[in-house]
Amino acid sequence: MKKLFQFGVVIAMLLGMVGFALPAYAATPQQYTVLVGSENISNGVSISSFFPSMVKIHVGDSITWKANTHEIHTVTFLAGQSLEDLIIPAPTGLASPFQINPKAAFPTPTNGQYNGATYMNSGILSTDAGSVTSFTLTFTQTGVFDYVCYVHGMMMSGQIDVVASSVAVPTPAQVQAQGQAQIQAAWLGVPAVLAKAKAQVVAPVANPNGTLTYTVTLGYMSGNIMVMKFFPGKLTVHPGDSVVWKLSPSNDLAPHTVTFFNGAPDLPLVTIAFYQNHPVALVNPAVLFPSQAVLQGKSLNSTDFFNSGMLIPGVRNSFSLKIGNISGSIAYECILHDSSGMDATLYVTPR
Repeated sequence: MKKLFQFGVVIAMLLGMVGFALPAYAATPQQYTVLVGSENISNGVSISSFFPSMVKIHVGDSITWKANTHEIHTVTFLAGQSLEDLIIPAPTGLASPFQINPKAAFPTPTNGQYNGATYMNSGILSTDAGSVTSFTLTFTQTGVFDYVCYVHGMMMSGQIDVVASSVAVPTPAQVQAQGQAQIQAAWLGVPAVLAKAKAQVVAPVANPNGTLTYTVTLGYMSGNIMVMKFFPGKLTVHPGDSVVWKLSPSNDLAPHTVTFFNGAPDLPLVTIAFYQNHPVALVNPAVLFPSQAVLQGKSLNSTDFFNSGMLIPGVRNSFSLKIGNISGSIAYECILHDSSGMDATLYVTPR
């Protein structure tokens, strides 16, 4: 996910079984770790899961969730509440019409203790520079507590089973090994998904005037495996040709952009404003909406900033540009997922 430095600073301010080893009885409170997601940037693959997905601990033990991907996630105990929309209208008069739902964007005020009876949220976690990378809770009551990632919904869920000190539980080292084993198992399914993603590439279509129209597919999803790449990632075109970028039919969740910076400064996905003394995580309108060059209908050149605006499954699924009178390579990316490896290149050659 695109750099969330300012967002991470605000959140930080608000945050005040493998093998056959026998489980152990903890004499003192133990500290456990759960990894949030797994990724391979070179392949653009991110797996949206908690590793391990279920942890059994004693009352008084603590769990630290550690961000393990650039893709954003949360740790959210709904405690009977419904999972609302992630992107919602912003208060009138602010710089953007949309915000990230504050129930997801910001951490729930807490002293680090959790009894499982109330809504609890970590805020956005990511390995991007400046982002919040971990979240810790100490569990004070017995019970089975389910949680989810607010960004990815019920497909990314976990469970904490808190038991009395008289009940045997795995050691932190055993839980860590469980998580690593689950990660390895999850990655066994990735090659087949990558093969299907690459098979999305289609041949160009000839136009009556002798130009060609190319199609580039954005991303691919299969269960909790997300491929954040353009297919094809390298494409040779000619002046006068057109390129149509389409969200993968498999993608029912992830938004993307098609963005040619051409030397323009980088853009954050989120900017922070304050409304009635509360922080608001605004979706940057420069990311959300098409750029001026696009609105003016310009052909792709090597000087203007071209941004598709967000392509959102079921809302706006495609974007197109005509190639202008340029030559050479021209790089572009998805602003939301460039740090996850979602970038590509057009090579423009004379016809």
